[in-house]
Amino acid sequence: MGLRISLSFEKTGSKLSAIVKINIFKKITVYNSSKEKESEKESDEKKGPKNLMHPLKNALPYITDFLKKTAKSIKVTKLENHLKFGLTSYADTAQYIGYIWAINGFIKTLYPVSKVSAEPVFGDPVIDFKGCLDVDINLLKLFLPAIRLISKKEIRILIKAFRGDKNEK
Repeated sequence: MGLRISLSFEKTGSKLSAIVKINIFKKITVYNSSKEKESEKESDEKKGPKNLMHPLKNALPYITDFLKKTAKSIKVTKLENHLKFGLTSYADTAQYIGYIWAINGFIKTLYPVSKVSAEPVFGDPVIDFKGCLDVDINLLKLFLPAIRLISKKEIRILIKAFRGDKNEK
């Protein structure tokens, strides 16, 4: 029993588009969303700071244990990305594209199904990318760890603190 999350994304210039699709049993679509956004300089309204450090510190061992078990239930089945990267300086473009190629090599060894590439663009400052990602999640392997995580008092306190409930303890 599994869940497949598919993400397709593309950024060209200031236009960003993404498609998210969630399938059960890898075939039945339960969620499909397409978003397009023109990037602008916006000021986001932020709420006041929350005091999460103490609850997070107490819940951290349980969260790390859950994340380790989650990593075992997730399988990347498709990873494709193509990046166009350029700066005004030719030397800086060459230097950073070398770093990006090194990271791409690491990703290819980590996920053999990946097809990642990077293309230098000399003379023009540009960061454009296009890609897709498919992730399969085995829900049966996540069910018991999720129940164990939620049953911990420290996790419930963290959730209440994050939501801003007054009764945190």
